[in-house]
Amino acid sequence: MHEYYHKNKAKLKKDMNKMLSLISGELEEASGKKYKEIIEEIWIYYENELLDKFPYIGGDKVSGTRDLTGAYCFVAMGEVLKKYGTGIDEIGKIMVLSYERLAYKMSPIVRKIFRKLAKNTKLLNKIFLKRDAKNEKNVSKYPDSFKTKTKIPPEEGYDFSFHNIACPLANFAKQYGYEEYMPYLCNLDYVMLGVMGIPLFREHTCFEDGDYCDFKIKNDAKPLPYWPPVFRQEEGYK
Repeated sequence: MHEYYHKNKAKLKKDMNKMLSLISGELEEASGKKYKEIIEEIWIYYENELLDKFPYIGGDKVSGTRDLTGAYCFVAMGEVLKKYGTGIDEIGKIMVLSYERLAYKMSPIVRKIFRKLAKNTKLLNKIFLKRDAKNEKNVSKYPDSFKTKTKIPPEEGYDFSFHNIACPLANFAKQYGYEEYMPYLCNLDYVMLGVMGIPLFREHTCFEDGDYCDFKIKNDAKPLPYWPPVFRQEEGYK
């Protein structure tokens, strides 16, 4: 286990509880156990099966670390719930409920600010180009990190777009056998942005296509519904 994860166990456990406590009722129903018992079982799986294998990609200095450690809380949850007979689609739905409730904890004012930001293409490009440069510098040190590329001009028909060229979540899933979770984890992008009223569209994923994940915003469109998951809606989006 990398020293970073070892030192941050208490924080990671607290972050897991913050996310999964939002679905405590669903976890109790699925497992037949009290929340205190099931969250401890999930944490034990996370600590023993995942933390020891996570690549170090820059720690607190990069937002991608939180993406990796947070997403795999749901994987640990899924692996535990399987023992109690819960199928992958129901696990995916429980993920959506957690993310949806987390998003709605943001104040309406904050969600409105994010909607306005999504329509300010000039500012978005500036922010994301800066992030591209930071990720490029980081990936030179830690090859397993996220790598991004902002598209200027954006892809045809969209107001803003960027690509994830490398994704630690997908790489980890392929390396350790958690592939079935990836489409559901990718679907969470639609949940968070959808709650904020930001219309996201994606036709490629690093996991499925092996090239990149495209994040595209079309300001005059409506957000896609996120359940059933977007990849099952037969509209060509993933």
